[in-house]
Amino acid sequence: MGGLFSALKALFFSKRLEVVLVGLENSGKTTFCNQLEFGSSDIEDPPTVGLNVRVMKRGGISFKVWDIGGQEQYRKEWARYTRGMDCVVFVVDTADRDRIPTAKKELHRLLDDPALSTVPLLVLANKVDLKNVVSESDLIRGLNLDYITDNQWLVVAISAKYGDNVPQALEFLLRHAR
Repeated sequence: MGGLFSALKALFFSKRLEVVLVGLENSGKTTFCNQLEFGSSDIEDPPTVGLNVRVMKRGGISFKVWDIGGQEQYRKEWARYTRGMDCVVFVVDTADRDRIPTAKKELHRLLDDPALSTVPLLVLANKVDLKNVVSESDLIRGLNLDYITDNQWLVVAISAKYGDNVPQALEFLLRHAR
């Protein structure tokens, strides 16, 4: 009887979270997804072509993660996949200083969609394990995050490769589960 009750409780009372990962190509979106799902980034993944969808469980929360390709031809499609999500995760390669302006342009183009006006935004400042990375304050300025007032946002400096600060990113996501 206890097993049946536990199964019913998990079916009807577990929390759900739908998240979309966007960011320029090679920023580390899939590596972050691997850390969430497997607790490791040892999996060799080619660049995402189009999108990947993964469903995973963490504790009592069921995650559906949409990992969208960051190549230029896919960026116009980001808005289509971000609508209806509980959280948008924007991944930035902090070691690639020259591409911060492009990341800013793409992020603000995405957030111009009125359907996203109140969706929480998690900015992952990835690859902090490398040398000469953009600081958190410079990234906030570089992406013009101070001008985002409708969306709750947070920047978390991570190394998706080594798992550094991934639990803090996960904590932000879990706060937005339904």
